[in-house]
Amino acid sequence: MIFRGTPGLGSSHKPSGPRSMKRRRPTSGNSCYHAGMAKTQLGARVDEDVAELAKKRAADLGLSIGDYLGRLVQDDTSGLRARAVDAAARFLAEHQALFDEAEQSEQTPRGARAA
Repeated sequence: MIFRGTPGLGSSHKPSGPRSMKRRRPTSGNSCYHAGMAKTQLGARVDEDVAELAKKRAADLGLSIGDYLGRLVQDDTSGLRARAVDAAARFLAEHQALFDEAEQSEQTPRGARAA
């Protein structure tokens, strides 16, 4: 196909239709690709406050929302989250008396301690 009257396009130009277009992965700087894997777009509806919390936390970590959510899912499915919750529960069970004592001393009026 020849495009006459168009500067720079001669007989060697081939049309660029859907079949001739190949998608190239960006080599760097594009959050759509990570570790050579194409990402899939998901859609979800969440409460506005949850969305704001996610945006703020992602920004704090220097992540996009998608990468932050991906990290949460990975942590959850790998068992990391469950192990962390179990560790926290064991810690609280072992030290509950100390927390109770500290809480009780804060609730006791100051004059009652001296008596």
